[in-house]
Amino acid sequence: MYHAIPTRRRSCLAIITLGVPIFILTVYLTYRQPAESHHPRFPLNPTRLNWASPFRLLRSSHSSNPQLVQVNHSQDGYLYFDDKVYRSINGTSQPVLHPIVSLINNATRAWNLKLESQSKHLSSAISEYRRRNHRNPPRGYDRWWSWASQNNVKLLDEYDYLHKSIEPFFALPPQVFRQRASALASDQTKWATMIFVVSIRNGQLSLSGHQANIGPRPKEMVELLKDIAHLLPDLDIPISVEDLPAVSVSAKNYEHHIQAVRNSTLLSPQDLTDIKDQPGIYGWSNSCSSQSELRRNLDGLQDLSRSRNPYFGQSYIHDPVAASNFCDHPELIQLNGFLSATQPKVHQFFPLFSFTKLHGFAELPLSPPSQFRQEVGKDPSWEAKKDKLFWRGSTTGTYFAGINNWRKSQRTRLVMFSNEPRGNVSVRTTDSKDHLEYFDADTKVLNDRYFDIGFTNSPVQCDINDRSCEAVQKGYVFKPYSQPSQTNTFKYLLDVDGNGWSGRFHRLMSTKSAILKSTIFPEWYADRIQPWYHYIPVKVDYQDLYDIMAFFLGDSNGLNAHDQVGKQIGQQGHDWTEKFWRLTDMQAYMYLLLLEYSRLLNREPENLHSMDYF
Repeated sequence: MYHAIPTRRRSCLAIITLGVPIFILTVYLTYRQPAESHHPRFPLNPTRLNWASPFRLLRSSHSSNPQLVQVNHSQDGYLYFDDKVYRSINGTSQPVLHPIVSLINNATRAWNLKLESQSKHLSSAISEYRRRNHRNPPRGYDRWWSWASQNNVKLLDEYDYLHKSIEPFFALPPQVFRQRASALASDQTKWATMIFVVSIRNGQLSLSGHQANIGPRPKEMVELLKDIAHLLPDLDIPISVEDLPAVSVSAKNYEHHIQAVRNSTLLSPQDLTDIKDQPGIYGWSNSCSSQSELRRNLDGLQDLSRSRNPYFGQSYIHDPVAASNFCDHPELIQLNGFLSATQPKVHQFFPLFSFTKLHGFAELPLSPPSQFRQEVGKDPSWEAKKDKLFWRGSTTGTYFAGINNWRKSQRTRLVMFSNEPRGNVSVRTTDSKDHLEYFDADTKVLNDRYFDIGFTNSPVQCDINDRSCEAVQKGYVFKPYSQPSQTNTFKYLLDVDGNGWSGRFHRLMSTKSAILKSTIFPEWYADRIQPWYHYIPVKVDYQDLYDIMAFFLGDSNGLNAHDQVGKQIGQQGHDWTEKFWRLTDMQAYMYLLLLEYSRLLNREPENLHSMDYF
């Protein structure tokens, strides 16, 4: 039986074990001589990385006395930096590097470190699993490891998003988990009409449930699992066919579950039924802790993001999962059609499998096979592609009717932002040495220079009676539909949420264009991809978009572009899909997820470790 090391002792051991190499690495990175080169190969010079603190250290490579600059990598997923405030606080006029240089360099190092640190043997993988998850692996983990290794699946330690999603269910007594799973699989819950069930019996697959014969997703899931079904125990897997999550839970209930898991106990009967938060808390605020930005705003308390960030200013995403948390970023609720149109009611934890997951929901995230089989189309060389950011899409993401504030939804804002003039704006760019500079330009000039973005076809999901369809048709730019081979002729391609998660990402990443992605929906590969190395994350409010395009395409006159950096990100993203997002990689994820699910289904009440791998 595996016994977790006490938290305090683990912390001390971690400090002792990591302290010396971190100190040596920090000294080396801080004092080595930088190369003198613009548009260098990755990592871009001359960013410095301080692994010993939450700050990233930047210095100018073109100064006899380089000035260290602290840029805050906040826990809310944003990198904040206001160079004017920094200079004022520190009394310096030294030039500083553009924050995107820091993001790209740090991403390069983080990805290389992740690759180098993976477990090479089963014994080390088990130790790493225990270190990360504070429990033993599930029964069958050795067979999963052997199968994944033989199939050249990489990053075999990187399933934190999976484990975080399933962790609360370890607080349920085994009989309660079985009852809830059975209710989902036998049409006994409020979600019955949106579920299909994949059953495994002696390695054979079958479908049942309301959605079993509707649409392509049930058959696609069977196709995904057929090659590994003989390796899995008998199971009934209840899967939501919807694009959106449904099982919302309160922060209070989530915290009770996690606390029980950390204390190696099970929830009491009272905690199993006490799912609501305090009186007066409703809607999305139910999903957020009392110390979150959303709840603090409701209580009239100080904005923590400002108090935590002395250089609070323009920001860029460094952690897309954290940046998608609406509890830390309440503004997201008004900027996404799903969040703005929904006032969820909280539920108990039900183990419903889903193609998407969001903070505050209990779903177990699947790897969606429908993303995988899209035609990529002809893909020209980077040099033959056009110097613009391209997007085409339908008017999904909200329901266009007078009762909804559809003008603030993600796709309508994107089309308006990229096409409508709004006067002059100040944009961050670089000089020839990658120092941060600014230029002012008219948004019409910038939009023409950077973007080719518009809706396609006719408005959908709109109310004819209140003339919302007409308002959309007249008020927004519509352009011809673009085939994949036409889309691929642009150097930069944008991926944006529709009604839920985007189904285009795999196809776009399979090209050699550089992909920009704006989303509130983390997906199954969240731990297995590196933002700013494989793709470029974009904030949901698009306030970083001019800065990002100016960095890669140059200012309004094309000066100080980073074309080769964009090319390399595009190539690295393309290579990532071929090595890390194969059908086999999706099967490896599902194999491990279903082993975890089987453990919870089959644990003995008298011995909660009966389904562990020792």
